[in-house]
Amino acid sequence: MSEVREGTARGLDGILFDYGETLVEFSRPREALAEAEERIVDALVASGRPEPAIATLRAIMQRVEREVIEHQRSGALDEIDVVAVSLRSYGDAGLHLDHDLLDEILRIEQEAWWHGAHLDPDAIPLLGSLRDRGIRVGLCSNAPYRVESLHGQLAFLGLESHLDAVTFSAEVGWRKPSPRIFEAAMGALGTGPERTVMVGDSEAADVAGAHAAGMWGVLIRRSGTGGSGDADAVIAALRELPGALRNMGLYSE
Repeated sequence: MSEVREGTARGLDGILFDYGETLVEFSRPREALAEAEERIVDALVASGRPEPAIATLRAIMQRVEREVIEHQRSGALDEIDVVAVSLRSYGDAGLHLDHDLLDEILRIEQEAWWHGAHLDPDAIPLLGSLRDRGIRVGLCSNAPYRVESLHGQLAFLGLESHLDAVTFSAEVGWRKPSPRIFEAAMGALGTGPERTVMVGDSEAADVAGAHAAGMWGVLIRRSGTGGSGDADAVIAALRELPGALRNMGLYSE
């Protein structure tokens, strides 16, 4: 059963969903990443650059990943420039890349990560049922990576065609809970804040951020434990969302 905070309902036009740990869960695709490393080595050699050791390549990728995580933990609202971080990391390792070659390397690496994304089996049926009721659905996600690969991942999972709008932090340069990314996401979705709900797994980024932007905020907590905090509703699974929206007065049979 969902826990619901009292509020004044004013109807519902759209719902924005977080991506990681909301619509999908991630695991590290070790085999796919190992294959990507070999392909990146081949691309570097084909470009006339010296063949790097796999250990060197892994150290570069780990450095980029570490800087991304540190930026996230800092609480900064501006998004990190992964291209700049990657260029610097490869350059410091003696591999000076032009932007086209770096883009190809990032494409290979990010496409390997597609194999670590696992779509919640309730996601597509839920999105379909909401759209059947005339509710627009979109994605609003903190993701600093190569934009084309992020959209490619949605297509790879079969999710892209079930969304009316997609907004990644890499595209707008701002991270949740910044009001700027919510404003961009609602602009893409074509809805106003008082008639839009944000659904995500982070109280700070998704719920508090949504409230600061004038939206409703629903927290998904799959553990089913803990208080509701400031969320308008707390659900333990995506399939509980319609019931929570009914209890909030935003959704009727």
